Amino acid sequence: MRLSQLKSVLKRELRMMFGRPIYLFSTVFVVAFGYLFFLTLINEGLPERLPVAVVDSDNSAISRRLARELNTTPMTQVVAGCTNFAEARDLMQRGEIYGFIDIPRDFYKELLAGKRPEISFYVNNAYLIAGTLSYKDMLTMSTLASSAYQREVLRAKGMDDEAIMGRIQPIVIDTHQIGNPWANYGVYLINVLMPGVLQLVILLMTVYCIGVELKTKSSREWMKESGDSLAVALTGKLLPYSVMFIILGIAGNVLLYKFAGFPMQGSLLRFSASTVLFVLAHQAIGILMIGLFPVLRDAISFAALYGILSFTYAGFTFPIEAMPPLAQGASVLFPIRHYFHIYVNEALLGAPFVNSALSVAAMLIFLALPVIVSKRLKKALINQNYPIK
Repeated sequence: MRLSQLKSVLKRELRMMFGRPIYLFSTVFVVAFGYLFFLTLINEGLPERLPVAVVDSDNSAISRRLARELNTTPMTQVVAGCTNFAEARDLMQRGEIYGFIDIPRDFYKELLAGKRPEISFYVNNAYLIAGTLSYKDMLTMSTLASSAYQREVLRAKGMDDEAIMGRIQPIVIDTHQIGNPWANYGVYLINVLMPGVLQLVILLMTVYCIGVELKTKSSREWMKESGDSLAVALTGKLLPYSVMFIILGIAGNVLLYKFAGFPMQGSLLRFSASTVLFVLAHQAIGILMIGLFPVLRDAISFAALYGILSFTYAGFTFPIEAMPPLAQGASVLFPIRHYFHIYVNEALLGAPFVNSALSVAAMLIFLALPVIVSKRLKKALINQNYPIK
């Protein structure tokens, strides 16, 4: 009997899904567009040719050489040679450049006299990534230029190259970047932005497809189809969306790790299994939200707020460990945080499954959340005693 009722609810939901374009638009098109948007937005990995300026008050051969060498770096491009500080600051305030170098007057003379002249850098960190990368290139080039000048002076004094390098760079740093050796912002951002878009759509769609039954006063008919069983009603209603979102999530994994060449040190199959949990966990949270607020407008607002907050609590831009203790504790309330742990262990480190076991267990706990509001939600669906908004 329950199987026939499940089929009845499922057929009813499929008719609603294909009868209203907003359902498919909000699931397939929005998620697919998000995937393509982020993949094409950061397809180069790192921003290149960021506009900067040079204020050359010295106008000597070595200061002009420094400006030319700055232009050879991959991430910056000198687009203006300013005559004074005020002109460069005006360009930066208008957003035409992300930073500039200020080379003082008598720079070359002080360099020859061994007086250690200073070069000033100014960057616009309102644009955090652009400002940081511009500063990095300007600092690197000025350091290299300083070392090159020291080398020439020491050579003129008769020192051999080995002794010179020991003086200029006594300690050689051998850097190995784990997980993302290319310093690729795509690897850094897209692996969480794409699941972030997916979880936001899952939350909103889950809340909407249940809440619209309350709004249109059709929830009694829906419950009647299920034999007044909330489990059957929710399973039949959400199953088509579960299948679609799981397919979209796994398709995103295949797109990233098989076609886009993103690093996958572990098992794609295991990681895709965690994607299934990720989808179901957010559907469970959606049920919890509409159960707590059985009014469509209120539940949608709550789902949107929770979904946006999850980007912060994923911990991929600002480390959770650096947040206040209360905020650190709140991070466990977001499945995307646990999914990010699994991604790091599986894709970047290739760690054994035991390293991700706690995160998997946490995502399984989210599946039990609908039980908390089952009585309240069932009563709301049958009695329809909440305001229509």
